[in-house]
Amino acid sequence: MALDTFSAEILSIHQMTPRVKQYVLRAERALSYQPGQHTCIVLPREDERDAIRPYTAVSLPNDNQLALAIKRYEDGTVSGYMDERTVGDTITLIPFKGNLYLNDPEGANVFLSTGTGITPMIAMVRDFLSSPGGHATFIFGERTQEDLMYRETLDLLATEHDNLDVVYVLSHEDWDGPTGHVQDHVDDYVDDFTAGDFYVCGVPQMVVDTEERLLELGVADDRLFSEGWEAGAVAKEEE
Repeated sequence: MALDTFSAEILSIHQMTPRVKQYVLRAERALSYQPGQHTCIVLPREDERDAIRPYTAVSLPNDNQLALAIKRYEDGTVSGYMDERTVGDTITLIPFKGNLYLNDPEGANVFLSTGTGITPMIAMVRDFLSSPGGHATFIFGERTQEDLMYRETLDLLATEHDNLDVVYVLSHEDWDGPTGHVQDHVDDYVDDFTAGDFYVCGVPQMVVDTEERLLELGVADDRLFSEGWEAGAVAKEEE
């Protein structure tokens, strides 16, 4: 069965960190999705199966425009392809889907992410702040300060909104903030684990470890949200 795809033109490219670029795209049709859900970029290949990789829009739904943040990996097929794109190029995507989206914009929400796992969280935080009430805590982990994408955006949002707290955790740099892993600091910044929703996104092992820690701290399983495939990926790596 042929994929349902659509085209989008690259309107701008911004170098956010040494390995991450933000692409603003204009799609050929209006887009419908919930903030936090992802699309996929399709890279056609003649002699083998098309390469398809998921990327989450960091922007809120806005007719036919969206923004994607993409990290360049040394052996990344699609990320390498995107790193070579220029303004005016056209790429192929598939419709949005995914399990990460805001359930209760007026309740207590905790967002935990590392690396490009920040992208659905940025969209959901923006969605959360578009409604009155509630409180959100966002704990974002990276290797160094240089790698912290969207830091200026998050700092500004936290300054403008009293109901948003933002914490950065670094794993490869000594600084005046917390160091190590996100899951090791969650109980330093969250007081109540019996209420509210918890969202986790990052590499599979981080998601699995963080979910285990949250369950230990009393988070109910039905208040814990991730894409849902990460445990299977970790198990497969361990086989």
